[in-house]
Amino acid sequence: MSTGYGRLIWRDGVLMPWEEATVHISSVGHASVSAAFEGVHAYWSSTREMLHGFRLREHMQRLLDSLRMSWMESAFDADALVDATVELLASWQAPGKDLHIRPWGFAAGTHCQQMVPRGTPAEIAIETWEFESKLGQGRTCTLAVTSWPRFHPGASPASMKVFSNYHNGRLGNIDALARGADWPVFLNAAGHITESSGACIALVRRGRLITPPLSDGVLDSITRRTLIQLAREELGLDVETRPVERTELYLADEVFLMGTSAEVLPAVEVDGFPVGDGRTAGEITRAIESRYHDTVRAVTGNHDEWLTPVHLDRAAGTPSSTSLTASSHARSTA
Repeated sequence: MSTGYGRLIWRDGVLMPWEEATVHISSVGHASVSAAFEGVHAYWSSTREMLHGFRLREHMQRLLDSLRMSWMESAFDADALVDATVELLASWQAPGKDLHIRPWGFAAGTHCQQMVPRGTPAEIAIETWEFESKLGQGRTCTLAVTSWPRFHPGASPASMKVFSNYHNGRLGNIDALARGADWPVFLNAAGHITESSGACIALVRRGRLITPPLSDGVLDSITRRTLIQLAREELGLDVETRPVERTELYLADEVFLMGTSAEVLPAVEVDGFPVGDGRTAGEITRAIESRYHDTVRAVTGNHDEWLTPVHLDRAAGTPSSTSLTASSHARSTA
């Protein structure tokens, strides 16, 4: 990630220089720190010569849902956060670049109580930075089933995209790397496959696309939803959402990870077992990746409802703080 200097960040209704968006040290490291976040991509379309946020509103609504389940209250609704993001993206003035978007909400102010209380206002911040998409570049990864189990959804719901849940993913990732694999695979208490760290998982066997159900402790991934729909409607694949045993990964014809950052990431090895030829992505995975690429880059135009256009000439971005339009101050009615 490049330095933030010269960039803007959106913070509770104001665009400000990145380096000025600070909080006091007392606001972080709290024993019961509460924070929710999202990861969103905005892709450049060469066909339309325009940047598009991909399923931006769904991501913002999931952020608000996570805050609500964390008993924190946002002053902004999803539409206001979309408007704010579009204005922030436009400030980049970077034609041809893809941008990552990181909105998050955390308990506003400082808290001396043992626990952040119910009904605490959430401060909302939105940051962006450039990223390089790997779609269509032939990348692959290796996987290892980690000894760290997936956290139980009865203790912390998997549907909450909150910082605390991702410590589990970090431990699994460190474990996988120590064993020579790129990414971990987590099992739940029943021994079923759940997901990787920050990405969902799918496999292909005998022409069927199979992915674990949300009830097994899987995040309701927006990328997962997207690929399931594309696989069914545009590729005509049979899709099964059901519990998946560990050994099914060893016998799969194809395996891949899916998520905003992972995009579509083929796996060529699981616990030392080769997947397919052990070197390249399988035919179905390549077809899904290609369809996803064409969707996010507005090549086909089949799902314009998923794309939020960003007109780069609508704002220039200045080093001084700038209040947003009144529409961006719409308060949440949830």
